[in-house]
Amino acid sequence: MNGLRSLSRLTATPRRQAGLLAALTGACLVAFFLAPNELARGSVSTANVGEAFREGFTAYWASGGRDFPAQLDTTVAFWFRFHLVKAGVSALLLAVAAAFAVVLWRHSRQRAADGRAARLSQTLAGALVGTVGLFALVALMANLQGAAAPFASLLPLLTTGQDGELTAAVTEIRQQLAASPDGRRSPALTAMIDDFAVYHAVLAALAAVVAFALAGASVMAWKRFRASADARSRRSARTAGLASALLAAVALVIAVANTMSAADSAQALSGFFAGGW
Repeated sequence: MNGLRSLSRLTATPRRQAGLLAALTGACLVAFFLAPNELARGSVSTANVGEAFREGFTAYWASGGRDFPAQLDTTVAFWFRFHLVKAGVSALLLAVAAAFAVVLWRHSRQRAADGRAARLSQTLAGALVGTVGLFALVALMANLQGAAAPFASLLPLLTTGQDGELTAAVTEIRQQLAASPDGRRSPALTAMIDDFAVYHAVLAALAAVVAFALAGASVMAWKRFRASADARSRRSARTAGLASALLAAVALVIAVANTMSAADSAQALSGFFAGGW
């Protein structure tokens, strides 16, 4: 009970709340860059994941089967854990940024009569928190995608450090993908195409959810804009409405593009090995 009272006193004022949330934001950012590798690492870590994946991929392609050889399985498992931890930290960072935004918004309403310098500092703080929140949202989406399809998310590592065997494997993959849809494809390539479809489908679904949420936020902001008589509140609502609408449009484009890639993942994979992503 005493502990709860102490916490209540600590967070009683907006300034203390902002200070606590700023500290939490900093801690989450540090954890985002350091914790995933430390918690997920084993024989594979971010220091050697590229080399391990390229070696495992060469053995995988040579086997021709759908099942991963031991080294590739270990690498993919590490990449799954890495993205899972990063997604968790990103979600926490997003929650802290949202709480921070609420505190700043309430503080600005309570201090509406403050001078120009105070309003400018509040605007800058809001912009900084918004940037952190956007970073956390993008990171959450990307890491959920990576955790859902860790093998596909490792494929960009094939573009560096190629040796003779890996170059030959990539050439064979391009040849099989360039064949007609009825052409002969190895079980390994079929598995790659399927995983590539999952990779894009997950991002398409996440982007669609985000687009819907941002569109709703934009509608609410415009309603507040119409209902408010205060000039400052109207400006804030208009800015929020425009920003939400723009971000919703970007998310919708991402959703459509990834839906198309998931629907024709063989063509998307062919484009990747031709130099695209």
